[in-house]
Amino acid sequence: MLHSIRRTVSKLRWLLLTLGVLYLACMGAGVATYHAGPQSLLAWVQRQDERQYEQLWSVVGRWVEPLREGRLGTILTCTGFVFSVNTLGDLLNFTIPGIFVVPIAATLLVFGGWMQGIGLATIHGSSFLSVFLYLLMGSLEWATYVLASVAGVNIGLSVLSPRRQGVTSRRAAFGVALGDGSRLYLLIVMMLAVQALMEVLYIRKILLMGGSGRPPLMPW
Repeated sequence: MLHSIRRTVSKLRWLLLTLGVLYLACMGAGVATYHAGPQSLLAWVQRQDERQYEQLWSVVGRWVEPLREGRLGTILTCTGFVFSVNTLGDLLNFTIPGIFVVPIAATLLVFGGWMQGIGLATIHGSSFLSVFLYLLMGSLEWATYVLASVAGVNIGLSVLSPRRQGVTSRRAAFGVALGDGSRLYLLIVMMLAVQALMEVLYIRKILLMGGSGRPPLMPW
């Protein structure tokens, strides 16, 4: 399994590199926007974030006290919830739109990276370790955005140009690209499983230090 994943990553390395650089550039643009952008734009971004956080809190808020107490069932439930939300989000927000190639490159990945960059510019923590763990946890999730986008874009490009998969039939090219995508998703699933557990344990650490655990999540 790991060999097949490595082979797929190698096969799609230029697409991974292209979208990865695009995402990082957009994150950089987001950081620049935070420091130099108009306050009205930053206020709009904050309102979008707050709306999303309120929706999330309405679901997870009831788990705060059991999580603070370290109940194993709650930790596993929260981990499964975070994992499911992130995996479904990758599929719906990046892979499926990515099949249409241009929209993903022009909107979702670009916009997502820009918003993430604005968020990164506000990060602060009580120690280097807390910030490092936060960025490590976040990087696992952010990297899957690129992987999920590549899975979709590869399918779209393969249908448009079957020869890039070494076949002449669009149906055959779709099948090969779908196989590539499934192997990328194996990698995505492994990364998000680790990330989900890290995030839940990170939130518990914040709770134990007197934080509310309410999003947006920031280093302790």
